[in-house]
This record gives sequence, C-alpha cells and structure tokens, in this order.
Amino acid sequence: MKIAMLTNAYPYYPGEQFIEDEIAFWADDPFASVTLLPAVAAGEPRSIPDGVSIDLCLASGTRIDRFWFMLLAMFSSMFRHELIYLWRSRKMGIYTTLRAMLHTSKVLEQAERLEQYAKASGKIDVAYCYWNEAQSYAALLAKARGSVRKVVSRAHGFDLYETRRKHEYMPLKRQFIHAYDRIFTLSDEGKAYLEDTYGAPPEKMKISPLGVPLANALSRPSPAGSLHVASVSFCVPVKRLDRIVEALSLFARQHGQIKTTWTHIGGGPLFDEIRKLAETRLAGISNLSFEFLGELPNQAVKTYYLDTPVDLFMNTSESEGMGVSIMEAMSAGVPALAPDVGGVSSLVSNECGALLSPCPSSQEIADAIGRVALEDGRNALRMNARKVIEARFSSNRNYTDFISNVLAIGSAPE
Repeated sequence: MKIAMLTNAYPYYPGEQFIEDEIAFWADDPFASVTLLPAVAAGEPRSIPDGVSIDLCLASGTRIDRFWFMLLAMFSSMFRHELIYLWRSRKMGIYTTLRAMLHTSKVLEQAERLEQYAKASGKIDVAYCYWNEAQSYAALLAKARGSVRKVVSRAHGFDLYETRRKHEYMPLKRQFIHAYDRIFTLSDEGKAYLEDTYGAPPEKMKISPLGVPLANALSRPSPAGSLHVASVSFCVPVKRLDRIVEALSLFARQHGQIKTTWTHIGGGPLFDEIRKLAETRLAGISNLSFEFLGELPNQAVKTYYLDTPVDLFMNTSESEGMGVSIMEAMSAGVPALAPDVGGVSSLVSNECGALLSPCPSSQEIADAIGRVALEDGRNALRMNARKVIEARFSSNRNYTDFISNVLAIGSAPE
C-alpha cells in the first residue's frame, strides 16, 4: 500500500524527533510502502530505516511559486469562506486576514505538488498527515481532485488548541474538519476538544496515543541528601519554564540540607532568556546548581536517564497534547510532575509523580517536588512510573495498533 507521510520537516531538523520511534514500525510492516514528504528540508536529514524513502516535492517551491499561489489564494472560495468565518466570529483583523491568506496559499500550492507527485509515482493510497494543519488540508484537496484515496491525520497540541495560537485563531480547520477519513487524537480530552470546538464528527475520530520504547534499565536515584531534577522542552512561552526557576528557588531555600541540581535539555527562542533568568534568580543559593544542555538528539536524551541519576522530571506547560518527553522519562522509572492540561492526566497521576493544577503557582510546584522526591514511597513512584508506560504507552503496542488502523482504512473501499 502506497503511504505518503506528510511531515513538517522530518527527517530534516529541527523537531519531530518523536517520529524516529514510529518510523521504524512503518519500515517493518510488509504491507506499507512509505514515502516521507516534508514541507521544509534544510541541511542534512537524519538517518531513516531501509524501506522508507524521501520525496522533496512539497519543499521545492520558489519565491515566484509562492507569489503565484498568494494571488490564487486571494480569489479562491476557500479564502472567501475563511473571511466569512472571521467576520462572524469577530476575529477579523489584519493579522488574522493575512494568516488566512497565507494558509490558503500553502494549501493550494501543496495540493498541486501532491497531485504532481501522484502523477509521477502513482495514486496515493493513504496520505498520513502527522499534523492536523495546512498539509493535511492540502491532502484533502488532492483527494477531492482524485490524486489521493484516503486521508488520515494525527492531532497533537499545537495543531489542536486554538488557545496556543495568536488571537486564538487556527486558519481553515473548520472548513476541512468533516472531510478526513480518520483523525487520531492522543486522548479523550483531545477528541472532545475537536468535537466541541471545531465540530469534528465523532465517528471519524479515534484515540491513538503516541508511545516510547521501554528503556532497557531504570534510572538510578541520587545519593541520600541529593536531588536531581530534569526538564526537557523547547524554550517557548507555552512551556512556562520560568515557573520551574521560581519553584526550584523556593524548594532549595526551604530545604537547605538537600543538594539540588536542575538540568534542562532543549533549545528554542527563549533559551538565553531562561538561562539568564536562572542565573539571576538562583544566584546565591548555595545548595542549588543548574545546567542548560541545549538541544540533544532524541536517543541521547533517552541515554541520559540511564547514565545519570534523575529523581524527578518536571513539566510546567500551560498546554500539552500528551507529553512524549514525560513518557520517555517515566519509561526509565523517573517520576513526573506536570499540570493537568491536555491529555496529561491520562499519563501523570499522584501514583507515579504529581498531577498539578492546570495553572500551578510556584509554591504548589515546590511543594510537589518535596512530596515526590523526599517523602516515603518515592521508590514506589519510580516503579509505578515505569508500569504506566508498560501498560498504556509502549511504542511496540501503540504504533503497531496505529499502523494496523491506517492500513485498514486504506484497504476499505472508497
């Protein structure tokens, strides 16, 4: 079966590192012939398994092409319908209008390139869109024109929650939400949000969590009197990394007898700002040290938990689909602390860490650090963290089931 997997950049950098776990299962399936179609391709790609190919048709546009499709967008019915929605929802403005036009042009351009790809390589059986964004709308347009048989899409967080977007605006989604053959959400909460916010038909949705490999060993706890806290995230406002800084300041001052270390992994636009904040706010606290390791390859992050004692994983995001970085830590037996946002509550609980309120104060986070890391039962929390991944978030089971579902959709009559 011919599968076109539409990504933002994978296998090119940056981001989408979690596809690295899933793609191996696609490569091993004897019934799937997978081609990766990234929208952006810069630099050298990451290695991919044998049996998976890459086509750069979606990433080959020129400035002249973009200008041409902007002109087409201005006179398209898609753009007109979006302007009507913006007017009725009272979201009309210069920014939202420009975003609508830009997205419309992207959809028109990528749909044409998908049609060209299908003419050259054969009709696409399933367009699997890793994000529920412009590429997936282009695939639906190509389907309507006869170049694609079926279109399925995942929906994570940034491509799902309008609150994560400027002016709380997600262009074009309502125009296309009924046309998918299947939308796979990560949790019940994500499914409900798609239904309530965009009117997605429930019969076309299915819950399919991401997964991570089970670590071959468990992370070691720190020696008595020491505490090592880790966080892994892109440094952007939605991750609220300043909350970690303030919470650790409170915790370290309240527990002067505990030698506390914080390690953050991940780059991003706020990397320098957060590091400077830590240098300012945590200066002079003799029992607290920190390090910012920047961006690391996905496998290096997994190895880090096995090579370095880690006692607690911290996430303070205001919006989260599920949190694969949390899963990776828990797979190695590291208890997790995270707010009750998105689908996090199906992963984190007080039995394997600490589930915080959706908008926790620095003091609430500091108190939770103490409960998880210092009170009796912390060894049980480590074992329970691993058991949660074994039971519900193993990549072996989740990706095998997901691929079976996608292939079944592709095999069904049109």
